[in-house]
Amino acid sequence: MKAYLLLLLLLPLCSAKKFNIECYGQDFVWVNNMLLQCSSDVEQACYTRDNGEKGCTELHNCSHAGWNCCYTDRCNQ
Repeated sequence: MKAYLLLLLLLPLCSAKKFNIECYGQDFVWVNNMLLQCSSDVEQACYTRDNGEKGCTELHNCSHAGWNCCYTDRCNQ
């Protein structure tokens, strides 16, 4: 019975959805159009900012001025 209860407690942790997306990254210092594999418990998008910076971000950042987001793998090329 204890093992059954333990499994019920762990089930939400094991079944937490992981969001994965591949985006191009660029920061003009270290990263130059590198393919990033982003994984998170929170849904993410690929972005390109007005200054040319690229990468992955959480969806709430897509509403910021100067951020252009897309939602499929490698869409910010």
